[in-house]
Amino acid sequence: MRRILLSCATIAALVLPAAASAGARGAPTAGFLVVQKAAGDGGVHGRPVVTLVVQGFVLGRVPPRGQGRVDIYQLPSATDKGTPQAVGDVLRRPVRWRGHKGIEYSGSGFRFRAIDGAYRVVVRGAGVYLFAGGNGSVLLRGSSVYKQSDGKYSVDGERPNSMPTITLTRAIGGG
Repeated sequence: MRRILLSCATIAALVLPAAASAGARGAPTAGFLVVQKAAGDGGVHGRPVVTLVVQGFVLGRVPPRGQGRVDIYQLPSATDKGTPQAVGDVLRRPVRWRGHKGIEYSGSGFRFRAIDGAYRVVVRGAGVYLFAGGNGSVLLRGSSVYKQSDGKYSVDGERPNSMPTITLTRAIGGG
């Protein structure tokens, strides 16, 4: 009996790490996006500063001295456990995009989050902070007028860059 247990333990010790590393190579690697003090042209009615589609999570805030509008759409996924939320001085109204229901949050001095699911998040305004993690893609566009004061972004741990003046598309994470 001891020999059987010892043989099974030895085989498990040799096989499990190899299987785990093979599975890790096949699974997409989660990444992240950081946006600080983002500002675009046209304020809350202008072009989006950030348009994010991600399987994972999104956290953000519009400071009291900023102004923002955030549309959050929950997309179909296997892990639809969370619902978007916002707290603070914020107005809410339902919106639709390509048949998907969403919620528009607008105002100043509010925080928002969308956790544990697939989301499309569209952010307009000035002074917006955003942190997202998971797998997906992002479209970024800062101000064409105030190029040096329109915020910074970083994708997957890269050095922070100034927001682009033309629309830039980036992948988040791997796979």
